[in-house]
Amino acid sequence: MTQSIHDGEVQVYLGKEDPHEVPMGQDLDEERPQQLEEEKRNFTSQGMWPLYQYRWWLREYIAEFFGSFFLLSFGIGVNATTLFHTGATASYQTNVTFLAVTFGWGFGLAIALFMSMGVSGGHLNPAVTIANCVFGAFPWKKAPGFFLAQLLGSMVGALNVYGLFKSHFDDGHQNLLPHETMASKFSGVFVTYPNVPNGYAVWSEVFNTMALMMGILAVTDSRMTPALNFKPVAVGLLLFVIGLTTGANSGFALNPARDLGPRIITAMLWGSEPFTLYSYYFWIPTFMPFVGALLGMFLYVFFIIPSCT
Repeated sequence: MTQSIHDGEVQVYLGKEDPHEVPMGQDLDEERPQQLEEEKRNFTSQGMWPLYQYRWWLREYIAEFFGSFFLLSFGIGVNATTLFHTGATASYQTNVTFLAVTFGWGFGLAIALFMSMGVSGGHLNPAVTIANCVFGAFPWKKAPGFFLAQLLGSMVGALNVYGLFKSHFDDGHQNLLPHETMASKFSGVFVTYPNVPNGYAVWSEVFNTMALMMGILAVTDSRMTPALNFKPVAVGLLLFVIGLTTGANSGFALNPARDLGPRIITAMLWGSEPFTLYSYYFWIPTFMPFVGALLGMFLYVFFIIPSCT
């Protein structure tokens, strides 16, 4: 998610160069023997662990996987926590739950970006990746690997939360009412559903993803007022604000992997209902964020022209 605009061109941070990178097939022992000997005694050193060349080659995809994994673990985790552990009164649940959910997703994103931004750029979102590809800021050849890493990370994150709260889901299964199913009662913990008709939810997802994309570009644009080391926090705050203000209409997925990955997991657990509920709502959080991200990137590149050089 570390894009910037320079001289009218969109650029993206593709990850840091490793000062100790060794070409594939080259014997590590030929490079800096003394340094490698010291690294063998340091468990935090990459040289201490095997398959370094392969881990280096896959580092960006691994970063996207773990960033997505922790984003979904924290985000879905706060959804589950507020469902199972909030107070008994309706007013308490209404006020505290939504604030906690938006806070958890916002700062869960910040932590995920701290883990991934310095390696892969911290996309964590297929819509962000595709927007950068379309505008020439990211190589198309890396997009499929990023998509796969983001989706798998989201799926494993959803499974992680299911495992953490399985006893609660089992209790809920035993207390289902005659007209309820596990999917209708609990899939909302994992995926987004609308509080408005689907037509309004379409614009909600487009607008919110557009706002997210423009905000990311502004935060990371060195010609504006860059957030420097606080970029992950700034982007997390941006998601928090979007969720708190306009996110309730559609559940503010803003990220196809964030919604589709857990939706696949819940369908595997509880049947196809997660894809059919609310008049097949799944297509809105799956596809509309792409439209919003492309629109947001176009509007920023075309209209936002900072005066500082």
